[in-house]
Amino acid sequence: MIREQCRQNVRHPEAALQVVILVLSLLFIAPKSVGSTQQAGGVPASGPSVKMIRSVAGTKGESRGDSFVMTDPRTTFFLPDDHQVIVYFEWEAPRGKHHCEGTLRGPNGQLAVMSSFDYPATQLRFGGFWTIPLLENTTAGLWTFESRVDGESAGTFSFEIVAGKRPEDVVKNEPPPPTAAEIYARAVTASALIEKLDDKGRPLGTASGFFLENGVLVTAFRAIDGAQRLRIRRADGSQLQSDTVIAWNRRQDWALLNVDQGKNTKLKKADTKSVSVGDHCYWLVTKPDGARVISDGQIVGKEAHEGWGDRLSISGGFGSTAIGGPVLDEHGDVLGVLGGDLPEPGIYSGGASFAVTGSVVPIGLVGANTPPTPTRFETLWATNQFTAPVTAESDVSFGMITQGKPPKGKVPFPKEMKVDFSPRDEFATVIVAFQGIGALRDTVQLQIYDVDNHPINRGDPIKINLRSGETQERSWTFPLTIHPGIYRADILVGQEVAWRQYFRIIE
Repeated sequence: MIREQCRQNVRHPEAALQVVILVLSLLFIAPKSVGSTQQAGGVPASGPSVKMIRSVAGTKGESRGDSFVMTDPRTTFFLPDDHQVIVYFEWEAPRGKHHCEGTLRGPNGQLAVMSSFDYPATQLRFGGFWTIPLLENTTAGLWTFESRVDGESAGTFSFEIVAGKRPEDVVKNEPPPPTAAEIYARAVTASALIEKLDDKGRPLGTASGFFLENGVLVTAFRAIDGAQRLRIRRADGSQLQSDTVIAWNRRQDWALLNVDQGKNTKLKKADTKSVSVGDHCYWLVTKPDGARVISDGQIVGKEAHEGWGDRLSISGGFGSTAIGGPVLDEHGDVLGVLGGDLPEPGIYSGGASFAVTGSVVPIGLVGANTPPTPTRFETLWATNQFTAPVTAESDVSFGMITQGKPPKGKVPFPKEMKVDFSPRDEFATVIVAFQGIGALRDTVQLQIYDVDNHPINRGDPIKINLRSGETQERSWTFPLTIHPGIYRADILVGQEVAWRQYFRIIE
Protein backbone atom coordinates (compact mmCIF):
# COMPACT_ATOMS: atom_id res chain seq x y z
CA MET A 1 0.00 0.00 0.00
CA ILE A 2 1.32 3.42 -0.92
CA ARG A 3 -0.07 6.48 0.74
CA GLU A 4 0.53 10.19 0.68
CA GLN A 5 -0.44 13.15 2.80
CA CYS A 6 -0.55 16.87 2.07
CA ARG A 7 -0.27 19.50 4.77
CA GLN A 8 -0.35 23.27 4.60
CA ASN A 9 1.85 25.02 7.18
CA VAL A 10 -0.80 27.35 8.56
CA ARG A 11 -3.50 27.14 11.18
CA HIS A 12 -6.75 27.23 9.20
CA PRO A 13 -9.74 24.93 9.64
CA GLU A 14 -9.95 24.44 5.88
CA ALA A 15 -6.33 23.27 5.84
CA ALA A 16 -7.11 20.12 7.82
CA LEU A 17 -5.03 17.01 7.20
CA GLN A 18 -6.03 15.27 4.00
CA VAL A 19 -5.06 11.66 3.40
CA VAL A 20 -5.64 9.69 0.22
CA ILE A 21 -4.82 5.98 0.33
CA LEU A 22 -4.60 4.09 -2.93
CA VAL A 23 -3.80 0.42 -3.26
CA LEU A 24 -1.21 -0.08 -6.01
CA SER A 25 0.51 -3.20 -7.31
CA LEU A 26 4.11 -3.47 -6.19
CA LEU A 27 4.98 -4.36 -9.79
CA PHE A 28 6.41 -1.48 -11.79
CA ILE A 29 4.14 -0.13 -14.49
CA ALA A 30 5.02 1.12 -17.93
CA PRO A 31 6.62 4.54 -18.27
CA LYS A 32 3.86 5.71 -20.62
CA SER A 33 1.52 6.13 -17.63
CA VAL A 34 3.73 8.93 -16.31
CA GLY A 35 2.38 11.34 -18.85
CA SER A 36 -1.19 11.12 -17.60
CA THR A 37 -1.17 14.12 -15.28
CA GLN A 38 -4.18 16.07 -14.12
CA GLN A 39 -4.21 19.86 -14.25
CA ALA A 40 -5.53 21.58 -11.11
CA GLY A 41 -8.47 23.87 -11.40
CA GLY A 42 -7.94 27.55 -10.71
CA VAL A 43 -4.14 27.44 -11.15
CA PRO A 44 -2.71 28.88 -14.39
CA ALA A 45 -0.80 26.32 -16.48
CA SER A 46 1.40 28.81 -18.32
CA GLY A 47 5.00 29.09 -17.13
CA PRO A 48 6.65 27.52 -14.09
CA SER A 49 4.77 28.44 -10.95
CA VAL A 50 5.98 25.88 -8.41
CA LYS A 51 9.19 26.13 -6.39
CA MET A 52 10.53 23.35 -4.18
CA ILE A 53 11.58 24.72 -0.79
CA ARG A 54 13.03 21.56 0.69
CA SER A 55 12.89 17.77 0.61
CA VAL A 56 13.90 15.11 3.12
CA ALA A 57 13.52 11.37 3.60
CA GLY A 58 13.55 9.01 6.57
CA THR A 59 11.86 6.01 8.11
CA LYS A 60 9.88 7.91 10.74
CA GLY A 61 7.98 11.17 10.79
CA GLU A 62 5.24 12.87 12.72
CA SER A 63 2.93 15.85 12.61
CA ARG A 64 3.83 18.70 14.96
CA GLY A 65 1.24 21.41 14.95
CA ASP A 66 0.99 22.40 11.31
CA SER A 67 4.26 20.83 10.19
CA PHE A 68 5.44 17.36 9.27
CA VAL A 69 8.80 16.57 10.90
CA MET A 70 11.13 13.77 9.85
CA THR A 71 12.40 12.30 13.11
CA ASP A 72 14.86 9.88 11.47
CA PRO A 73 16.21 11.86 8.49
CA ARG A 74 18.68 10.08 6.21
CA THR A 75 19.38 9.08 2.63
CA THR A 76 20.52 5.45 3.08
CA PHE A 77 18.13 2.62 3.98
CA PHE A 78 18.92 -1.00 4.81
CA LEU A 79 17.20 -4.29 4.09
CA PRO A 80 15.77 -6.07 5.98
CA ASP A 81 16.10 -3.66 8.99
CA ASP A 82 14.17 -0.77 7.42
CA HIS A 83 10.58 -1.32 6.41
CA GLN A 84 9.65 1.94 4.71
CA VAL A 85 10.93 5.17 3.19
CA ILE A 86 9.01 8.41 3.76
CA VAL A 87 9.79 11.16 1.24
CA TYR A 88 8.61 14.67 2.14
CA PHE A 89 8.49 17.74 -0.13
CA GLU A 90 7.64 21.33 0.71
CA TRP A 91 6.65 23.68 -2.11
CA GLU A 92 5.84 27.30 -2.76
CA ALA A 93 3.08 27.90 -5.31
CA PRO A 94 0.14 30.26 -5.95
CA ARG A 95 -2.92 29.91 -3.78
CA GLY A 96 -5.60 27.67 -5.17
CA LYS A 97 -6.23 24.01 -5.91
CA HIS A 98 -3.12 21.97 -6.74
CA HIS A 99 -2.76 18.46 -8.10
CA CYS A 100 0.23 16.64 -6.54
CA GLU A 101 1.68 13.34 -7.73
CA GLY A 102 4.98 11.45 -7.63
CA THR A 103 7.03 8.98 -9.65
CA LEU A 104 9.69 6.61 -8.36
CA ARG A 105 12.58 5.40 -10.54
CA GLY A 106 14.67 2.41 -9.46
CA PRO A 107 18.33 1.54 -10.12
CA ASN A 108 17.45 -0.57 -13.18
CA GLY A 109 15.34 2.17 -14.74
CA GLN A 110 12.07 0.67 -13.58
CA LEU A 111 9.38 3.27 -12.95
CA ALA A 112 6.39 3.38 -10.62
CA VAL A 113 3.68 6.03 -10.54
CA MET A 114 2.61 6.88 -7.02
CA SER A 115 -0.92 7.81 -6.02
CA SER A 116 -1.92 11.47 -6.32
CA PHE A 117 -4.09 13.98 -4.50
CA ASP A 118 -5.62 17.42 -4.93
CA TYR A 119 -5.02 20.08 -2.30
CA PRO A 120 -6.71 23.50 -1.89
CA ALA A 121 -3.88 25.75 -0.69
CA THR A 122 -4.92 28.97 1.01
CA GLN A 123 -1.30 29.98 1.65
CA LEU A 124 1.73 30.14 -0.62
CA ARG A 125 3.56 27.27 1.09
CA PHE A 126 2.39 23.71 1.62
CA GLY A 127 3.90 20.22 1.74
CA GLY A 128 3.18 16.56 1.10
CA PHE A 129 4.78 13.19 1.75
CA TRP A 130 4.69 9.71 0.30
CA THR A 131 5.34 6.45 2.17
CA ILE A 132 7.13 3.72 0.19
CA PRO A 133 7.13 0.20 1.69
CA LEU A 134 10.39 -1.79 1.56
CA LEU A 135 10.10 -5.54 0.96
CA GLU A 136 12.78 -8.19 1.24
CA ASN A 137 13.04 -8.42 -2.55
CA THR A 138 13.24 -4.66 -3.17
CA THR A 139 16.10 -3.94 -5.55
CA ALA A 140 19.20 -2.46 -3.89
CA GLY A 141 20.76 0.62 -5.42
CA LEU A 142 20.04 4.30 -6.01
CA TRP A 143 16.38 5.33 -6.23
CA THR A 144 15.01 8.72 -7.27
CA PHE A 145 11.63 10.14 -6.34
CA GLU A 146 10.24 13.02 -8.44
CA SER A 147 7.33 15.14 -7.27
CA ARG A 148 5.05 16.96 -9.67
CA VAL A 149 2.57 19.74 -8.89
CA ASP A 150 0.03 20.73 -11.55
CA GLY A 151 2.01 18.79 -14.14
CA GLU A 152 5.25 20.64 -13.40
CA SER A 153 8.35 18.97 -12.01
CA ALA A 154 8.44 20.09 -8.38
CA GLY A 155 11.68 18.57 -7.12
CA THR A 156 13.50 15.26 -6.87
CA PHE A 157 15.04 13.34 -4.00
CA SER A 158 17.51 10.46 -4.33
CA PHE A 159 18.09 7.79 -1.72
CA GLU A 160 20.04 4.53 -1.57
CA ILE A 161 18.79 1.09 -0.58
CA VAL A 162 21.51 -1.25 0.73
CA ALA A 163 21.12 -5.00 1.21
CA GLY A 164 22.56 -5.65 4.63
CA LYS A 165 22.20 -4.91 8.30
CA ARG A 166 22.12 -1.27 9.30
CA PRO A 167 25.45 -0.19 10.89
CA GLU A 168 25.33 1.10 14.42
CA ASP A 169 27.15 4.31 13.47
CA VAL A 170 25.04 5.26 10.45
CA VAL A 171 25.18 9.03 9.94
CA LYS A 172 21.97 11.00 9.64
CA ASN A 173 21.65 13.78 7.08
CA GLU A 174 20.52 16.27 9.66
CA PRO A 175 19.25 16.11 13.23
CA PRO A 176 15.46 16.17 13.57
CA PRO A 177 14.04 19.53 14.62
CA PRO A 178 13.35 19.81 18.35
CA THR A 179 9.82 19.48 19.61
CA ALA A 180 7.82 22.51 20.69
CA ALA A 181 8.37 21.45 24.31
CA GLU A 182 12.15 21.38 23.78
CA ILE A 183 12.10 24.80 22.08
CA TYR A 184 9.98 26.19 24.91
CA ALA A 185 12.30 24.86 27.62
CA ARG A 186 15.38 26.31 25.95
CA ALA A 187 13.77 29.67 25.21
CA VAL A 188 12.52 30.08 28.78
CA THR A 189 15.92 29.34 30.31
CA ALA A 190 17.53 31.85 27.93
CA SER A 191 15.01 34.62 28.71
CA ALA A 192 14.84 37.42 31.27
CA LEU A 193 12.24 39.93 32.45
CA ILE A 194 13.23 43.59 32.18
CA GLU A 195 11.51 46.12 34.41
CA LYS A 196 11.93 49.84 33.76
CA LEU A 197 12.35 52.02 36.85
CA ASP A 198 12.08 55.79 37.25
CA ASP A 199 14.39 58.00 39.30
CA LYS A 200 12.55 57.01 42.49
CA GLY A 201 12.73 53.28 41.75
CA ARG A 202 9.05 53.07 40.75
CA PRO A 203 8.20 50.57 37.97
CA LEU A 204 7.26 52.02 34.58
CA GLY A 205 6.64 48.80 32.70
CA THR A 206 7.92 45.28 32.10
CA ALA A 207 9.27 43.71 28.91
CA SER A 208 11.44 40.73 27.93
CA GLY A 209 14.94 39.94 26.73
CA PHE A 210 17.07 36.90 25.94
CA PHE A 211 20.72 35.88 25.99
CA LEU A 212 22.28 35.43 22.60
CA GLU A 213 25.89 35.08 23.73
CA ASN A 214 27.79 35.19 26.99
CA GLY A 215 27.15 38.38 28.91
CA VAL A 216 24.93 40.03 26.26
CA LEU A 217 21.19 40.41 26.79
CA VAL A 218 19.17 41.26 23.67
CA THR A 219 15.94 43.21 23.92
CA ALA A 220 13.85 45.83 22.11
CA PHE A 221 14.85 49.46 22.49
CA ARG A 222 11.36 50.30 23.73
CA ALA A 223 11.93 47.83 26.59
CA ILE A 224 14.48 50.28 28.02
CA ASP A 225 13.16 53.56 26.60
CA GLY A 226 12.37 56.15 29.26
CA ALA A 227 14.04 54.30 32.14
CA GLN A 228 16.49 55.66 34.68
CA ARG A 229 17.65 52.12 35.33
CA LEU A 230 16.53 48.55 34.81
CA ARG A 231 15.74 45.69 37.14
CA ILE A 232 16.48 42.40 35.38
CA ARG A 233 15.16 39.05 36.58
CA ARG A 234 16.90 36.03 35.08
CA ALA A 235 15.35 32.61 34.54
CA ASP A 236 16.86 31.24 37.75
CA GLY A 237 15.05 33.94 39.76
CA SER A 238 18.14 36.04 40.50
CA GLN A 239 17.94 39.80 40.00
CA LEU A 240 20.34 42.58 39.15
CA GLN A 241 20.14 46.22 38.08
CA SER A 242 21.69 48.07 35.17
CA ASP A 243 21.75 51.59 33.75
CA THR A 244 24.08 50.93 30.82
CA VAL A 245 23.56 49.84 27.24
CA ILE A 246 26.41 48.65 25.01
CA ALA A 247 24.71 49.07 21.62
CA TRP A 248 21.30 50.24 20.41
CA ASN A 249 19.24 51.52 17.50
CA ARG A 250 16.16 53.50 18.35
CA ARG A 251 14.50 53.31 14.95
CA GLN A 252 15.30 49.64 14.36
CA ASP A 253 14.10 48.96 17.93
CA TRP A 254 16.86 46.83 19.44
CA ALA A 255 19.29 47.17 22.34
CA LEU A 256 22.13 45.10 23.80
CA LEU A 257 22.85 45.03 27.52
CA ASN A 258 26.07 43.75 29.08
CA VAL A 259 24.56 41.58 31.82
CA ASP A 260 25.99 38.60 33.66
CA GLN A 261 24.35 35.55 32.13
CA GLY A 262 24.18 33.67 35.42
CA LYS A 263 22.67 30.22 34.92
CA ASN A 264 20.75 31.24 31.82
CA THR A 265 21.37 29.33 28.61
CA LYS A 266 21.95 31.18 25.36
CA LEU A 267 20.27 31.04 21.99
CA LYS A 268 21.76 30.83 18.52
CA LYS A 269 21.13 33.17 15.59
CA ALA A 270 19.29 31.80 12.57
CA ASP A 271 20.25 32.74 9.04
CA THR A 272 17.54 35.29 8.29
CA LYS A 273 18.56 35.54 4.61
CA SER A 274 16.75 32.24 4.06
CA VAL A 275 13.56 33.27 5.87
CA SER A 276 10.48 33.02 3.67
CA VAL A 277 6.84 33.91 4.11
CA GLY A 278 5.12 30.76 5.34
CA ASP A 279 7.99 29.57 7.55
CA HIS A 280 6.91 28.08 10.86
CA CYS A 281 8.02 30.01 13.96
CA TYR A 282 7.60 30.18 17.74
CA TRP A 283 7.57 32.96 20.32
CA LEU A 284 6.93 33.33 24.04
CA VAL A 285 3.95 35.20 25.44
CA THR A 286 4.65 36.55 28.91
CA LYS A 287 1.84 36.72 31.46
CA PRO A 288 1.59 39.57 33.99
CA ASP A 289 3.03 37.33 36.71
CA GLY A 290 6.09 36.57 34.57
CA ALA A 291 5.03 33.04 33.55
CA ARG A 292 5.58 32.24 29.90
CA VAL A 293 3.63 30.20 27.38
CA ILE A 294 4.73 29.27 23.88
CA SER A 295 2.85 30.40 20.78
CA ASP A 296 3.45 29.31 17.23
CA GLY A 297 2.46 30.47 13.80
CA GLN A 298 4.01 31.54 10.52
CA ILE A 299 6.02 34.35 9.02
CA VAL A 300 3.28 36.13 7.08
CA GLY A 301 5.11 39.18 5.73
CA LYS A 302 8.45 40.86 5.06
CA GLU A 303 8.70 44.63 4.73
CA ALA A 304 11.41 47.24 4.34
CA HIS A 305 10.81 50.67 5.87
CA GLU A 306 13.17 53.40 4.75
CA GLY A 307 14.95 54.86 7.75
CA TRP A 308 13.52 52.21 10.10
CA GLY A 309 14.97 48.95 8.76
CA ASP A 310 13.42 45.65 7.69
CA ARG A 311 10.57 44.00 9.56
CA LEU A 312 9.00 40.55 9.65
CA SER A 313 5.35 39.96 10.46
CA ILE A 314 4.07 36.90 12.31
CA SER A 315 0.57 35.46 12.30
CA GLY A 316 -0.16 36.16 15.98
CA GLY A 317 -0.01 39.04 18.39
CA PHE A 318 1.60 39.38 21.79
CA GLY A 319 1.28 41.56 24.87
CA SER A 320 3.59 44.39 25.83
CA THR A 321 5.40 42.22 28.40
CA ALA A 322 6.58 39.93 25.58
CA ILE A 323 8.26 42.79 23.69
CA GLY A 324 12.00 42.15 23.41
CA GLY A 325 11.59 38.37 23.48
CA PRO A 326 12.85 36.02 20.75
CA VAL A 327 11.08 34.69 17.67
CA LEU A 328 12.44 31.22 16.89
CA ASP A 329 12.51 28.99 13.84
CA GLU A 330 11.67 25.27 13.85
CA HIS A 331 15.20 24.50 15.06
CA GLY A 332 14.90 26.86 18.04
CA ASP A 333 17.28 29.44 16.53
CA VAL A 334 16.50 33.17 16.74
CA LEU A 335 14.83 34.75 13.72
CA GLY A 336 14.14 38.10 15.35
CA VAL A 337 13.05 40.21 18.31
CA LEU A 338 9.41 40.92 19.16
CA GLY A 339 8.75 44.63 18.65
CA GLY A 340 9.60 46.96 15.82
CA ASP A 341 6.23 48.64 15.35
CA LEU A 342 6.48 52.08 13.78
CA PRO A 343 4.78 55.11 15.34
CA GLU A 344 1.32 55.68 13.90
CA PRO A 345 -0.91 58.74 14.32
CA GLY A 346 -3.47 58.24 17.06
CA ILE A 347 -3.89 58.02 20.80
CA TYR A 348 -2.10 55.37 22.81
CA SER A 349 -3.52 54.44 26.17
CA GLY A 350 -1.30 54.03 29.17
CA GLY A 351 1.39 56.16 27.62
CA ALA A 352 2.49 53.56 25.08
CA SER A 353 4.03 55.13 21.98
CA PHE A 354 3.39 52.16 19.72
CA ALA A 355 0.65 49.62 19.16
CA VAL A 356 1.49 45.96 19.83
CA THR A 357 0.92 43.83 16.72
CA GLY A 358 2.84 40.98 15.12
CA SER A 359 5.93 42.97 14.15
CA VAL A 360 9.41 41.47 14.48
CA VAL A 361 12.90 42.97 14.09
CA PRO A 362 15.08 40.53 12.08
CA ILE A 363 18.02 39.28 14.15
CA GLY A 364 20.35 40.26 11.30
CA LEU A 365 19.79 43.93 12.18
CA VAL A 366 20.69 43.50 15.84
CA GLY A 367 24.19 44.77 16.50
CA ALA A 368 24.97 45.11 12.79
CA ASN A 369 27.62 47.78 12.08
CA THR A 370 27.39 48.97 15.68
CA PRO A 371 30.57 48.44 17.71
CA PRO A 372 29.91 47.90 21.44
CA THR A 373 30.22 51.21 23.33
CA PRO A 374 29.06 51.14 26.97
CA THR A 375 26.75 54.13 27.41
CA ARG A 376 24.94 55.24 30.55
CA PHE A 377 21.23 55.98 30.39
CA GLU A 378 21.87 59.57 31.44
CA THR A 379 23.71 60.03 28.14
CA LEU A 380 20.74 58.65 26.21
CA TRP A 381 18.52 61.18 27.97
CA ALA A 382 20.92 64.04 27.17
CA THR A 383 21.08 63.11 23.46
CA ASN A 384 17.30 62.79 22.94
CA GLN A 385 17.45 59.00 22.53
CA PHE A 386 14.97 58.37 25.33
CA THR A 387 11.30 59.32 25.32
CA ALA A 388 9.76 60.53 28.57
CA PRO A 389 7.13 58.03 29.75
CA VAL A 390 3.52 59.04 30.35
CA THR A 391 3.24 58.97 34.13
CA ALA A 392 0.53 61.54 34.98
CA GLU A 393 -2.31 60.23 32.78
CA SER A 394 -4.71 60.31 35.73
CA ASP A 395 -4.71 64.14 35.47
CA VAL A 396 -6.35 64.04 32.00
CA SER A 397 -9.86 62.81 31.19
CA PHE A 398 -9.81 63.62 27.47
CA GLY A 399 -7.51 65.05 24.80
CA MET A 400 -7.54 65.59 21.05
CA ILE A 401 -5.93 67.47 18.16
CA THR A 402 -8.18 69.35 15.78
CA GLN A 403 -7.74 71.58 12.75
CA GLY A 404 -7.72 75.37 12.95
CA LYS A 405 -7.59 77.72 15.92
CA PRO A 406 -10.33 78.92 18.27
CA PRO A 407 -11.99 82.17 17.19
CA LYS A 408 -11.77 85.17 19.44
CA GLY A 409 -14.61 85.90 21.80
CA LYS A 410 -17.21 83.36 22.81
CA VAL A 411 -17.89 81.99 19.34
CA PRO A 412 -18.17 78.17 19.50
CA PHE A 413 -15.14 76.27 18.18
CA PRO A 414 -16.02 73.12 16.21
CA LYS A 415 -14.02 70.21 17.57
CA GLU A 416 -13.32 67.29 15.28
CA MET A 417 -10.45 64.92 16.08
CA LYS A 418 -7.80 64.79 13.39
CA VAL A 419 -4.42 63.08 13.08
CA ASP A 420 -3.48 63.84 9.45
CA PHE A 421 -2.75 67.41 8.44
CA SER A 422 -1.25 69.30 5.50
CA PRO A 423 0.48 72.68 5.52
CA ARG A 424 -2.65 74.06 3.85
CA ASP A 425 -4.46 73.49 7.14
CA GLU A 426 -2.26 76.31 8.56
CA PHE A 427 -3.01 75.69 12.23
CA ALA A 428 -3.82 72.83 14.60
CA THR A 429 -5.10 73.02 18.16
CA VAL A 430 -4.57 70.62 21.04
CA ILE A 431 -7.52 70.52 23.45
CA VAL A 432 -7.18 68.71 26.77
CA ALA A 433 -9.64 68.29 29.64
CA PHE A 434 -7.88 68.10 33.01
CA GLN A 435 -9.48 66.45 36.01
CA GLY A 436 -8.89 66.81 39.69
CA ILE A 437 -8.62 63.33 41.17
CA GLY A 438 -7.23 65.20 44.13
CA ALA A 439 -6.39 68.89 44.30
CA LEU A 440 -4.32 69.86 41.23
CA ARG A 441 -2.28 73.04 41.38
CA ASP A 442 0.46 73.22 38.79
CA THR A 443 1.34 74.43 35.29
CA VAL A 444 0.38 72.61 32.10
CA GLN A 445 2.23 72.89 28.81
CA LEU A 446 2.28 71.58 25.23
CA GLN A 447 5.51 70.27 23.68
CA ILE A 448 5.88 69.04 20.07
CA TYR A 449 8.63 66.60 19.01
CA ASP A 450 9.65 64.85 15.80
CA VAL A 451 10.05 61.05 15.69
CA ASP A 452 13.69 61.38 16.74
CA ASN A 453 12.71 63.18 19.97
CA HIS A 454 13.95 66.59 18.84
CA PRO A 455 11.78 69.44 20.22
CA ILE A 456 9.97 71.32 17.44
CA ASN A 457 7.57 73.65 19.25
CA ARG A 458 6.57 74.52 22.77
CA GLY A 459 3.42 76.19 24.02
CA ASP A 460 3.27 78.66 26.84
CA PRO A 461 2.84 77.15 30.32
CA ILE A 462 -0.63 77.71 31.74
CA LYS A 463 -1.51 77.65 35.40
CA ILE A 464 -4.22 75.29 36.50
CA ASN A 465 -5.96 75.10 39.87
CA LEU A 466 -8.45 72.28 40.36
CA ARG A 467 -10.23 71.07 43.44
CA SER A 468 -11.01 67.39 43.78
CA GLY A 469 -13.75 66.41 41.31
CA GLU A 470 -13.40 69.53 39.14
CA THR A 471 -12.54 69.53 35.41
CA GLN A 472 -11.13 72.33 33.27
CA GLU A 473 -10.30 72.52 29.59
CA ARG A 474 -7.15 74.07 28.15
CA SER A 475 -6.02 74.51 24.53
CA TRP A 476 -2.85 75.34 22.61
CA THR A 477 -2.65 76.36 18.95
CA PHE A 478 0.45 75.87 16.82
CA PRO A 479 1.29 76.54 13.13
CA LEU A 480 1.70 73.62 10.72
CA THR A 481 4.74 75.11 9.01
CA ILE A 482 6.84 72.00 9.56
CA HIS A 483 8.20 69.40 7.18
CA PRO A 484 6.08 66.38 6.25
CA GLY A 485 6.51 63.52 8.68
CA ILE A 486 5.23 62.04 11.93
CA TYR A 487 5.28 64.12 15.11
CA ARG A 488 4.06 63.75 18.65
CA ALA A 489 2.29 66.15 20.97
CA ASP A 490 2.96 65.83 24.70
CA ILE A 491 1.00 67.59 27.43
CA LEU A 492 2.98 68.09 30.62
CA VAL A 493 1.62 68.63 34.10
CA GLY A 494 4.59 70.13 35.87
CA GLN A 495 7.49 68.01 34.60
CA GLU A 496 5.49 64.81 33.97
CA VAL A 497 3.82 63.77 30.71
CA ALA A 498 0.06 63.40 31.20
CA TRP A 499 -1.15 62.90 27.62
CA ARG A 500 0.40 61.98 24.26
CA GLN A 501 -0.77 61.77 20.68
CA TYR A 502 1.08 61.21 17.41
CA PHE A 503 0.01 63.11 14.29
CA ARG A 504 1.18 63.35 10.70
CA ILE A 505 1.98 66.16 8.29
CA ILE A 506 1.50 65.09 4.67
CA GLU A 507 2.44 66.85 1.45
